Amino acid sequence: MGFFGNKEKGMLITGTECQMCGMNFTATERLMRHMQKAHGKSKKDSGKSCPNC
Repeated sequence: MGFFGNKEKGMLITGTECQMCGMNFTATERLMRHMQKAHGKSKKDSGKSCPNC
């Protein structure tokens, strides 16, 4: 029924242009890596920690 918003948004990757931000890439593998890093689920910060870890 979808009352609580737990729907997963399916992302179909076609071509080499990101549909979310419009960046162009040379290969679909590179676009997939970009989607995971730039538009994937973000990690929650657990307080003070090293920004590089």
